[in-house]
Amino acid sequence: MLRAAGPGPQAPTVRQRRWAALLAALVLALSSPLWLHSSRAAAATSGPCAVDWLCVGASTPPSPGSTSGGGGGSGGGNVCTYLGKIVDCSNQYGALDPQDGCYYMEVQPQPPAGDPLWAGHTPGAGAIYLRTCSNQAAGDSVEIYLPGAPPVAQGTDPRVLARQAWDAIQRGRPVVHTAPGGTALVGAPIWLWIDRGNQAWAGADKKIIQIASKDGIWVKLEAWSTGITWDMGDGGLVGCTADNPGTPYTASDGSNPSPDCGYTYRQPSASQPGQLYAITAVVAWHAHWSSNVPGFGGDFNADSIAGPATTLRVDELQVLNQPTKNS
Repeated sequence: MLRAAGPGPQAPTVRQRRWAALLAALVLALSSPLWLHSSRAAAATSGPCAVDWLCVGASTPPSPGSTSGGGGGSGGGNVCTYLGKIVDCSNQYGALDPQDGCYYMEVQPQPPAGDPLWAGHTPGAGAIYLRTCSNQAAGDSVEIYLPGAPPVAQGTDPRVLARQAWDAIQRGRPVVHTAPGGTALVGAPIWLWIDRGNQAWAGADKKIIQIASKDGIWVKLEAWSTGITWDMGDGGLVGCTADNPGTPYTASDGSNPSPDCGYTYRQPSASQPGQLYAITAVVAWHAHWSSNVPGFGGDFNADSIAGPATTLRVDELQVLNQPTKNS
């Protein structure tokens, strides 16, 4: 193990004792698997992470899991970056210092007073840390004295960014249109559609895209509508195609039914408040997000959006039968 230089030459007897201790630790490592559970011992072992960034991400990040209601998720999932590369916020080498990209772990137990590592300082006035950097010669860890604890990278949770991206999307409330409007007849076809503007509807071919980023971590979220459910006010529910918010009626359509979203009332609205049926539309949404962090991304069903109610009077068609006079 490389050691930081002390204030003067190291006594041969001290060096011999330290090399003997290192040799004993090596023998113990080969004979007892319990040694592998020592974080300090693991940090002192050179490996590909200590040489370069090849094994960044070798430790499995917390699973983002399935999200619900806008990308909540559970558990931790912070990710860090250094010099534009994604790195672990902490690993077997300790916690990442965002300023130098090294990992620091306080040595336990601390060396006794007078140890050259203290560089003339008194135990308690600072501490000895094990520092592991990607640019250390041969990838070895170094024990150094620090007057205070090094800064610790906080990192960024991609799932939090996904939630921020979703919250930034402004979805409009669906406005219902019917044909005929105002008054309709029992048994006659009703056309239903909503406004396509104000992002009240976004088909899968016209997804709403939102980007969120922080400290080199970015998330791309795509949102789209998956369907509309109309509550017709008489207990009937209409679910229309997911890729179309209803076809607007034109005079040339005549008395034909809607090609994709229509309804037919079987009872008049005379018994309803104001003798009107209240019609509402609820738009369902879905979102997919991805990120530049491997293992983070997914889908979630977002909260549906309900629009204001529109009303429609439905009357029965009155057929007048004229009496026939007998000659």
